Amino acid sequence: MKEKRIVFIMCIGMFLCMLDSTIMNITLPAIQNDLGTTLEQSSWMLNIYTMTIAVLAIPLTRYATMVGKNKVYIGGLLLFGLGSLLCGFSSNGTFLIFSRFVQSLGAAALIPLSLVISISALSNTKRAFALTLLGATQGLSTALGPSIGGAITELLSWH
Repeated sequence: MKEKRIVFIMCIGMFLCMLDSTIMNITLPAIQNDLGTTLEQSSWMLNIYTMTIAVLAIPLTRYATMVGKNKVYIGGLLLFGLGSLLCGFSSNGTFLIFSRFVQSLGAAALIPLSLVISISALSNTKRAFALTLLGATQGLSTALGPSIGGAITELLSWH
């Protein structure tokens, strides 16, 4: 039972991080309008997130094996949350790019560590379950991102 709870918690972290990789695609015109950003700034708003994850996922996972996976996961969760909060308070393009960078530092720890922690929490016979569930979560969140982003922007605001 404890193992399933761990996998479920890791799925939530994975869902949020992967959702954020695509949620902004549909909200970008509203952000550009509101903040008056250039095409170059808008490009950085989108790309800083995925570039940071691509560059730092492996080094942060290695760091987590040295200092503790759970500590780095919690730190990543806090950074991701702080970055998300900062994104909501952004009043210009430069600050939004910085906020997305902070958010992506957390995601660079959360995404790979979700897999590592889930696998290490289960026996060899149950690992396929965790990997399947995490993979499905990753695909679902990526697919739902634009729809959720559109609904939130339409009903509330891009913030």
